[in-house]
Amino acid sequence: MLQRLSPAVRNAVLVLIGICVVAFAWQVRAVLNPLILGYLCAYIVHPLVLRLEKRGWRRRTAVNLIFMAGGLLLTLAAGAVVLQGRTLVTDLSTREDLAERIESRVEAFTERYGEALRWVLPPDSAGPDGEQASPGAGSELAAAGDAAKSPGGLADMLNAGWQALSQEQQSEAGQAAGQAALAGAGGAWSILRRLFGSLLALGVLLILLPVYTYFLLFELEHIHRFVRTYLPAEERSRLSHVAAQIGEVLANFFRGRMTVCLLKGALISLGLWAAGIDYAFLLGMGGGFLSLVPFVGPLLGFVAAFLLGLVEYEFLSALLRAGIVFGLAEVIEGYVLVPKVLGDSLGLHPVVVLASVMVGGAALGMFGLLLALPITAAVVIIARELVLPALKDWADSRGTA
Repeated sequence: MLQRLSPAVRNAVLVLIGICVVAFAWQVRAVLNPLILGYLCAYIVHPLVLRLEKRGWRRRTAVNLIFMAGGLLLTLAAGAVVLQGRTLVTDLSTREDLAERIESRVEAFTERYGEALRWVLPPDSAGPDGEQASPGAGSELAAAGDAAKSPGGLADMLNAGWQALSQEQQSEAGQAAGQAALAGAGGAWSILRRLFGSLLALGVLLILLPVYTYFLLFELEHIHRFVRTYLPAEERSRLSHVAAQIGEVLANFFRGRMTVCLLKGALISLGLWAAGIDYAFLLGMGGGFLSLVPFVGPLLGFVAAFLLGLVEYEFLSALLRAGIVFGLAEVIEGYVLVPKVLGDSLGLHPVVVLASVMVGGAALGMFGLLLALPITAAVVIIARELVLPALKDWADSRGTA
């Protein structure tokens, strides 16, 4: 039917259909997120499937082997993390002296190095501008304090203040208190509802993600051929080349990042174990995978290791142990793991990396921190292959006009 229309009308109808599809997809994005992530996971694993097929394996056998090996590794790692996490929660709930130990070590550090800290932290001033309070204000506050300290003084003051209010004011005060209570209850219910919704969405994601990934591994080539068929014929090869570049960059980035996180987590675990800090595997693997979020993740891992180190060691000792381990891990990641595993797969300048991470975090929060770098790399490829050539042609045509 659409092919019978004139080209202008047909194109307008197709654009309208595309807008409706995009709007509908945005409305049901919570349902599509597992499918999109499943496609990304399938695209990342797909080269490994192709390698096994070149060695004579059938597609189903290769996919089943990859899923069985990956599931076994994830089960072992998750089991170790859960065991250490349960032990940590048990210690935190049964040992009541943990907070006191940490507090005493911090106090001992401040007492020993108080003179040096005064050069960094200014002493508390008497007033907001460093001035003493006026004598009049001080005398009034002192009189109020003396009245409140007298037997029954505070109760008498509150009773007299309440009796001084008119009946209408008392009614308004009661209504305001009731509205505040209802607002507080509504806020608590809203928080609980959001928390339950987030947990439910996470559970659905964990269930559907491997299912989508498994079936998409069998249909990935068919999907790509189908999309390629409906690209404009004169731009088909160019758009396919750009899409292949973006896909290769994204796949290399995520494969490399996961490998780097795994190796870094193992290094931190060994380092914390050698430094004598408890729960080394939990902290190490957590710190390794938290490094998916640049700058913020390593800092959170270091703080957690430092606080647990304070339970057994003095302030400076815990600080040095955690700092040396995480500092060496950052150095090894930056100068050994990333060049060897990732290389220059993104091709982004360090300033662009920092700016993209900040923009992604400001726009999309934690999810934006995770996706900032691959999205920036994809935008750079699109700009280099499609936008800049068109801009250059326009500039050249304006110069010759």
